[in-house]
Amino acid sequence: MHIVVFTGGESPLPKDAESYFKNMPDVDLVIAADSGLDCAETYRTYFHGTRDFTPDRIIGDMDSLRDKSLLEKYAGAGTEVLSRDKDYTDTELALQLAVSLCEDRKKDLITLVGGNGGRADHFLGIYETFSFDFHADVWLCGTQAVCYLGDGCSLEISGLGLEDCLSIARTAGGFSDGHVESEGLEWGSAVMRKKGMPSISNRISEDFYKRGKAVRLSASGDIFLVFIPIGASVIRG
Repeated sequence: MHIVVFTGGESPLPKDAESYFKNMPDVDLVIAADSGLDCAETYRTYFHGTRDFTPDRIIGDMDSLRDKSLLEKYAGAGTEVLSRDKDYTDTELALQLAVSLCEDRKKDLITLVGGNGGRADHFLGIYETFSFDFHADVWLCGTQAVCYLGDGCSLEISGLGLEDCLSIARTAGGFSDGHVESEGLEWGSAVMRKKGMPSISNRISEDFYKRGKAVRLSASGDIFLVFIPIGASVIRG
């Protein structure tokens, strides 16, 4: 099952996210959080006939929604209008809803679109969700895809160019535990930092690039986030 959550803030242009969705499973469920409904409508229009981004669930206090007529347009969707007086952001609540609707959390995919730029506290709020159970598996943020790399899990990343940057960060829950094993990076596991971000602005090795091989990353002892270009292809293991 593939659930897509649209949220407010800056989001990738649909054309920039096209290759990501082309390489991922079909979309089964769409959740729009507040002004994420504006974004969902933009994607629905752009992908018409190839991917269906019609909102199935709408949640939030709607204080940032630009086009209020969309609430009427999608009146058939399950809509939950919340009070502004709450200590969870609309994005966090939408992610919690997405997790509750998963059929098999280990196999299902949650993609979060948006949340870049704007308020720094909201951006950090999304970052912190990766330390909890209600998180996305991939966060499409600006020109990057932020991929969740859980303890004992792996990622295979293909479609990287020689000049494309790949960075690895720790979640808010851990800053000095665990390690990442890598295959195909210019600077491998042996030289990665033991504390803080293990690797910043790394790239595929020339050998792997020429041979058309995918970069492989695996985590042990902690949870990590992998930042890659939005057009790269990711297989979770």
